[in-house]
Amino acid sequence: MITLFKQGGWVMYPLLVFSVISIAVILERTVYYLLTRSRSVRAIEELAAFGKECGDWKGAAKRFAEKRRRVYFLPLVAAYFDSLDEERHLFEERLFAEAKEIVMVNERRLPILASVASIAPLLGLFGTVLGMIEVFQRLAALGGRADVALLSDGIWVALITTAFGLFVAIPSLLAHHYFLRLVSGRSDYMELLISRLNILTGKRGGEKQT
Repeated sequence: MITLFKQGGWVMYPLLVFSVISIAVILERTVYYLLTRSRSVRAIEELAAFGKECGDWKGAAKRFAEKRRRVYFLPLVAAYFDSLDEERHLFEERLFAEAKEIVMVNERRLPILASVASIAPLLGLFGTVLGMIEVFQRLAALGGRADVALLSDGIWVALITTAFGLFVAIPSLLAHHYFLRLVSGRSDYMELLISRLNILTGKRGGEKQT
């Protein structure tokens, strides 16, 4: 493996850096999503139960926060109950801003994966082109005489960078798409959560309660 890596030339080194970056981002995002996951149905049930026990929704939100400290939509729940008595436009603006910030946190570092998935194959192809240029230069130095062994040996060595570029890009692309779908699902659930909280608290469309 080390021999193949060295035969690929200098292009293999930036590809190696990209692979390390991609692995680091995938691991970091996986840990984050695992730590902040939540069972959506149970979350609503717990809020409802805490509301009955505490007698007020702010107390219920505080108890929920103590139990679910890392759940990704916790800031949205806190913002909802903190602004429950505000005017409709202020209520909606605060929830929108909070939800937007949560989505941004969940999407953090995902553009890195997209960049690696786009650049790595091109960089690998660039290495292959450089390798092929070197092969034909050697053939030209032989006076145009066909040398099948030289040609075949040079081609497979040149293709190493393309293979490695794809090896780096494919997992990055798969992880990027999977994480985006996960974030999209979380975003959809936050919309559902607001609707369920409106029903739970008797608040309709962010109208000010009296």
